[in-house]
Amino acid sequence: MFALLYCEFLKLKRSKMFLISVLGAMVAPIMVFAGLIKAKITEPDKIITYLDMLAQTNLYVLLLFGVIVYGVIAAFLFSREYTENTLKLVLTVPVSKGAFLITKLLMLFLWMMILTAVAWVSTLVLSIVGNAAEFNVNVIIQSLEEFFLGAFLLYFTMSPFVFLTLWHKNLVSPIIAAATVVLGNVALANQDLAVLFPWTSPYLIASGDIAKYHYSIETALVIIFAVSFIGFFASFIYFKKQDVK
Repeated sequence: MFALLYCEFLKLKRSKMFLISVLGAMVAPIMVFAGLIKAKITEPDKIITYLDMLAQTNLYVLLLFGVIVYGVIAAFLFSREYTENTLKLVLTVPVSKGAFLITKLLMLFLWMMILTAVAWVSTLVLSIVGNAAEFNVNVIIQSLEEFFLGAFLLYFTMSPFVFLTLWHKNLVSPIIAAATVVLGNVALANQDLAVLFPWTSPYLIASGDIAKYHYSIETALVIIFAVSFIGFFASFIYFKKQDVK
């Protein structure tokens, strides 16, 4: 398993995808920073805190950019073996199909955590540059909890994108699905049904905003993990039954 994971890192090192994903993770912090600069110009007396900056970035990451970026990463990890015609070679090492999928899923998790750290650090640095207010240890702890809890929960909602990639063996379907999910996040914003939408509820849980709605955290978690189980289960069953060509 560790050897497979090491191979994934080696393949990633030779790919430009990691750099592109890092740049993608920095889009939200840069947008929030631009908003800070605009506010300082148009409303000089307005106070914008570090927590405001970090919370706004986390909202953009979990509801908008993160879904697309992470969905593309998931599709890239699972489709590259088909596009590069290396799957048959990998499975003759020998490597079981189960171990192959688990390694890919672990790589996806680590990649998402790295990009979450990039987004958090970028926001913090840009907040310092923009001279945001009220910096303290509690801000650091709270923002880290919100960023990584949200990313952790969002990871489990990536399973449908994994299945679509294995099914269609390309990037197109997962990207369309990710864009559709983002539209769903936007349409359900500030509505009770947002708690029942598995790609919106990770943000609501991580930020604590779920308390404003009529549905409980437990309900949201059940839906997230149900979607996760269905997606991962379907992926394993489909991939194990599929003939490698």
